[in-house]
Amino acid sequence: MANGLDIKIEISGSRTSADTVAVLLHTWPDKGKPAAAVYSKEIKALAAAGLITGKAGSLAVHLLPDKKPSRLVVVGLGEKAMESPESYRVAGGALAKWVRKERSSSVAVVDASDPVALVSGFVLGGFDYTDYKGKVTRDKKPLAAVKLSLVGKYSSALRAEIDRAMTIAEAQNYARTIASRPGNDINPPSLAKVARELGKEVGLGVTILDEKKMKQLGMGGILAVGSGSNATPPRMIVLEYLGSKGKTAKSPTLLVVGKAITFDTGGISIKGAAGMQKMVFDKCGGMAVLGMMRAIAKLKLPVHVVGILASAENHISETAYRPGDILKMYNGVTVEVTNTDAEGRLVLGDGLAWGIETFKPAAVVDLATLTGGVVVALGKTMAGVMGNDDSIIEELQAASKLTGEKMWRLPIGEDQRELLKSDPADIVNSGPREAHPLQGGAFLSYFVPEKLPWAHIDIAGVADTEKELPYYSKGATGWGVRTLVEWVTARIGRH
Repeated sequence: MANGLDIKIEISGSRTSADTVAVLLHTWPDKGKPAAAVYSKEIKALAAAGLITGKAGSLAVHLLPDKKPSRLVVVGLGEKAMESPESYRVAGGALAKWVRKERSSSVAVVDASDPVALVSGFVLGGFDYTDYKGKVTRDKKPLAAVKLSLVGKYSSALRAEIDRAMTIAEAQNYARTIASRPGNDINPPSLAKVARELGKEVGLGVTILDEKKMKQLGMGGILAVGSGSNATPPRMIVLEYLGSKGKTAKSPTLLVVGKAITFDTGGISIKGAAGMQKMVFDKCGGMAVLGMMRAIAKLKLPVHVVGILASAENHISETAYRPGDILKMYNGVTVEVTNTDAEGRLVLGDGLAWGIETFKPAAVVDLATLTGGVVVALGKTMAGVMGNDDSIIEELQAASKLTGEKMWRLPIGEDQRELLKSDPADIVNSGPREAHPLQGGAFLSYFVPEKLPWAHIDIAGVADTEKELPYYSKGATGWGVRTLVEWVTARIGRH
């Protein structure tokens, strides 16, 4: 696929004609794997030279002269006692990055205990955003299709499991692709065009609310945020998947809303210049929704899902909204603007309130790169999740454990809502410094009925990365796509 390896999967009970064979090893020495025994001589030579340790994601190469395959790649799985699907995703990502770098056309992996996780990591690790590479840096000849052979004794059900894993990982790479596009390419109107194209491709209903329609509806939050950019006004982008069996009266609806700020200057409360180029990733919550919708449509899941991308550019101009402005949101809540850089909650508030009233969902999730405070609290390896219902948060945490996309529950309640009280209006959009990520969730709670199960996921620390990670390259990660798909899948048949 674009910006990723074109991967073909072969499942075989015996060796293939691949040019490279890969063996997965735990922390050396590893006596337990048949694959290790096959190449024990070569592995011992690498170990004696200090080239392999089995550390997770480590990789060593041994040439096999006059043989087919001609290269042996030893990929580390980490400690045996710590083995998990994540171990295999990390190994798959490391292998894919090596394949991409070495331009290998075929690789066979021998006796992988978790081939599904391995394939997921391989697809994600093969991603490399190259759309804007020019003649100076672009490869003269793109890497052709890569054949990944899974060699071992596997059940007949593996093919379907592999296809599902690939569909979801490719949807995550799709989200990464759109998230990586710069502000001079993606803005709210052009993002709406992308959504329409996706709808045609996979069979989604697409509705676009433009600024005129949003004004009629009284969406004061998203209109204010987008008011500084007259050339590229805001859009509420709605994607609807009716389910493989069609929408029926008994079909519960799931609603997922994503923040899609295509560029964020901070507005009049302007951000510092350092790192502002990363604000192209302020749309990553919406991109996770986009990827989720692509995956569930291609998987033909029997569930009704609505995805909303609340999209605006937060710019500076004579028409931009200001600190001190008072906004009336879609549901009638009034907001005193104390910081124009706390804009994500304003677009999400309108998206949540309107989406809930329109589609009457059984459960709601929103995702956003909302606060720097969540990065201070949890770092860059996990997201913060909060909400009004224990069950939905437990469901999301269970899904995150399946995918390796870590999240940690944070509290919100009356203490946090109290921090947002305003003198001239109902609430402020940004309160005092304390409990900053919790304030974001508390603000959004004003736009969700108390008894409707709802969770807010703050992905500010995980939506992009400044360094190479085991199965992510620098840039957008597409975090949340896999967890959302697993959450939706687990919800099937509950009602």
